[in-house]
Amino acid sequence: MFQRCLFFVIAFSTLAGCASKSDEPVLVIEKQSLHKRQSASGEQEFAFIVTVEATPRMELDSSKPMSRRELKRFAEFERIEDSPALKLKLEEQAVALLKPALASERYCGAGYKITDVYWRQRSVQLRGQCL
Repeated sequence: MFQRCLFFVIAFSTLAGCASKSDEPVLVIEKQSLHKRQSASGEQEFAFIVTVEATPRMELDSSKPMSRRELKRFAEFERIEDSPALKLKLEEQAVALLKPALASERYCGAGYKITDVYWRQRSVQLRGQCL
């Protein structure tokens, strides 16, 4: 009896772990660059660009009917170029990467503020000023 209960507990915890596994795509940073300049009014400014690798398109085999599982996967498939949610995730990653990038360049030691955010296909650009 104890072994049966133990088996069910282990089986249930294994299934619960599989069910909670996230299928969220991982954004792989391809490159990041920090550009610095001084404005005409003497303020120190920066532009920080983070680019991710391209997400390949999902290929479908049109020679046979699509199963429900394949249809669901196709409906949930997201590319950075088409997904506002993934773009926000990239923006959050860029904000987190900005502080170490500025610190390694010894720029904006007293702090900074981000003033503008610009989007391209696979990249985000954060522009700001040193305090």
